[in-house]
Amino acid sequence: MEWGDRIRFHTLENGLTLLWHHYPEEISAVALLYKAGSIHDPPGRTGVAHILEHLMFNGSLNYAPFSMYIDAWGGQDNAFTDRDITVYHSVVPKERLKDLLRLEVDRMENLLLSNFEAEKEVIVEEHLLSENEDDELLWTEVFAQLWPDSSYANPVSGWLEDVRNLTLGDVQEFYRKFYRPNNALLVIATAYEFETVRNMVEDLFSPLSPRSTPIPFKCSDAPYSWYKEVEVRANRPRRFILAVRLKEPSLRYNAALNLFTRMLDLERSSPLWPLVESGDLELFSVRNYEYSGGNVLAVIGEVAAGNHVPSHAILDILIGFEPNEGSLERVKRMLKSEFIFSYEEAESVALNSALTYYLFGKLPSIQESLGIYEDIRTTDLREIQRQIEISPKVTVRYR
Repeated sequence: MEWGDRIRFHTLENGLTLLWHHYPEEISAVALLYKAGSIHDPPGRTGVAHILEHLMFNGSLNYAPFSMYIDAWGGQDNAFTDRDITVYHSVVPKERLKDLLRLEVDRMENLLLSNFEAEKEVIVEEHLLSENEDDELLWTEVFAQLWPDSSYANPVSGWLEDVRNLTLGDVQEFYRKFYRPNNALLVIATAYEFETVRNMVEDLFSPLSPRSTPIPFKCSDAPYSWYKEVEVRANRPRRFILAVRLKEPSLRYNAALNLFTRMLDLERSSPLWPLVESGDLELFSVRNYEYSGGNVLAVIGEVAAGNHVPSHAILDILIGFEPNEGSLERVKRMLKSEFIFSYEEAESVALNSALTYYLFGKLPSIQESLGIYEDIRTTDLREIQRQIEISPKVTVRYR
């Protein structure tokens, strides 16, 4: 089977998008992505998307708690809430695919929202514990600074006082508004043929009615270039995050940005390594985080006790180092290998496909994706450096 025959799309009349991915093993993986994340939390009611994710596992009108079935079938399931989306993903034996989809249908339409107060207490406790976790307070401040004019500034799990004041009615309203077929993407990686899966999904999901489409979230354009330094009160004064808010994602731009990020993250081969040798940094990592409202390029690190964060030196390197073809080819080989291996497991296939399609509105084949990486040149990396120079930037460190 050629790669082009391994991916198919189908849209139901009620708006549900099905993405079928052929996976020739005796397991089936499902990723159900809702276009509803923390940016959609109502003002003063932050944390709704996250608590709903917890409640989705507590049972629906016709079924007991979700994971009981998955465990009994010898599968596994999980979920995560992010700023743009919430994703539920499961892996089961191939022959249990339709049973799994029945569960997804019922909790999309008939969720009981049971044990609300208990789940709220769990999340409040998570809040209190997370304040002591590495970098949690730093990341909260990073997003508050980079998106001061939008709900991207809110923590994914919500502000603590908002969470404490949430009501069951708040969650019910969010569920009715966003958890519907025309706001969802269903990705299935399975050995069943496309026609079999399409008929299965039509049979189970078609009875669900679409609801009025919420106004799509639109993040404001990045303001003119600025740079800030912010201190957060905590007991780990050596940690910091330097972050840049870059433009909205596209396939080619993000491929270039991933290569640029990896080039900076090569330890002794990184242009940032001289800052370690000089004692200005003790350790660092560089990451790119992708959101529909923009990319966040972050340098995360530690300085020696008593040292200041060398923010301007880091920025000078990000903007001014000369990318060379040798390093670019090296990171191309690394990322292309990692990309191929990421399609080895059914769950990774389903998740990667869901996230890629959500962000970019298309799902290129492996060959097409590798071709995009291969086509990147040092001129693309220098364009990223120009974007860094003119984009909002912040350094957040512990006091």
